[in-house]
Amino acid sequence: MLVWQGLEEFFQVVEQGSFTKAAKELDVSTSHISRQLTQLESRLGTRLINRTTRKISLTDAGHQYIISLKNIRQALSDATDHLQGTQQAPQGLIRITGAGDFVSKQVAPVLAQFMKRYPQVSIEMNFSARNVNLIEEGVDLAIRFGRMQDSNLIARPLCARHMSLVATPTYLNDHGIPTTPEDLIKYNCLVAITNRWRFNIDGKIKEIKVQGNWRSNNPDAIKQACMTDLGIAYLAKDLVQPQVDSGQLVYLLDDYQVNDNANWLVYPKKDLIPHRVRLLIDFLLVHFSEN
Repeated sequence: MLVWQGLEEFFQVVEQGSFTKAAKELDVSTSHISRQLTQLESRLGTRLINRTTRKISLTDAGHQYIISLKNIRQALSDATDHLQGTQQAPQGLIRITGAGDFVSKQVAPVLAQFMKRYPQVSIEMNFSARNVNLIEEGVDLAIRFGRMQDSNLIARPLCARHMSLVATPTYLNDHGIPTTPEDLIKYNCLVAITNRWRFNIDGKIKEIKVQGNWRSNNPDAIKQACMTDLGIAYLAKDLVQPQVDSGQLVYLLDDYQVNDNANWLVYPKKDLIPHRVRLLIDFLLVHFSEN
């Protein structure tokens, strides 16, 4: 059908980054690639690629078009996987993104259990703190922490994760103990993702803007800095509980804590989810509901 002509050539040019590499990948001539792209642009009535002697770049229209093509290709792949998956053992790649102590220490072992049960499945785990665009980057699942906002993604809670305020006894002996959240502006606060910490004050959620000389997007780095008497940290309670139990850290302002954070399993809204991905979603949800 005419509607499909030039699409694979366009896709490969974008994927490979050049006409020459695309031609090699498809085992055709460079002139064939160029001709197909020109005819495709003519049918669409717009330029998709800016061509120079050294490189190519997508136009705005080309960028939007390649995203749509990737979604269509993924939908076709998902439909095939779904049909085949219900008839045979699950197989294929599952791409997951997530970061932090919870993902590495609690989610990763569950993924290993899943792979032992389904050895023909492969998992690619990207430990990135970046908020990955799952649809554009072809990622199947994300593990995220906090409060989920409305989006075009499905968010399923894995487990609640309460926050806590902690410091070392030495730091508190040297600087005093805060008695209200407002007192925190007088202290060195170790900042992770945000410097606006949430508290329940007189029955209402209020954000306190804090400041300090240490900032990191790694919770364990924040905890280590806190344990060297550097300041006050705002971290998930399960991350610091061992140090509190041993007396290395002390909880602060417990009566003001807001307990509406959770670890979430996030994935794109799709009519058809690959069988292997659906199995993993169910596997994770069952595991964390039982533990």
